Amino acid sequence: MSEARVQSPEVLIGIVGYSPVVDPYPLGPKLMAALESGIAGRDNIAVENMTWGPIHIVQRFQDEGAIRPRRIVLVGAASVSCVPGRVRSFRWMGGSPPAQAMQERVYEAVTGVVDIENTLVIGTHFDIWPDEAYSVEVDLPADTFGNMVIADSQGGGDDPDFSPQAVIAELAETALALALAQPAAAAQAKSVADCAKVEPFTRNRIAAGG
Repeated sequence: MSEARVQSPEVLIGIVGYSPVVDPYPLGPKLMAALESGIAGRDNIAVENMTWGPIHIVQRFQDEGAIRPRRIVLVGAASVSCVPGRVRSFRWMGGSPPAQAMQERVYEAVTGVVDIENTLVIGTHFDIWPDEAYSVEVDLPADTFGNMVIADSQGGGDDPDFSPQAVIAELAETALALALAQPAAAAQAKSVADCAKVEPFTRNRIAAGG
């Protein structure tokens, strides 16, 4: 059975940007393991690696016969880095950006850039999200992954700005609370109007090389 035809459970936790390369990376294998441990014995909840990108995710849920979950919790890196290691949760309220902004988001998605806000906005545009959609976002500076790869190759793996172990524990706890609809799982409202402006990949490359 192809990945696109795997039926979704009642509740789905998706890790946007999960990578198996560095073990202590906040969106890496330890987070996946913590989430899987937290849902053990609950057949109505599943955890998936959703690093494929917004367009692939859209195609997966638009596939004929696909069953969409009634609640989804996306876990990933915040689009803007301000406070390294900070974890926040949001209730996704949707909304539609201007046509040009939407086109820029789709273009960025097809270039292979994986971004949690892009995933939310594009998913809304193609009407794939359930009414209960949440995001759990960790503030990770752009160089976090590279620094951790270097540190890991040197026998370390930590980042000086925050504790990866503490962040992983908080991400898992927050995502599981939202998946289980626990009263303590408070989430701020977030809509398209609250999302960071897209800086097209080509523009960034030209600016960097100029």
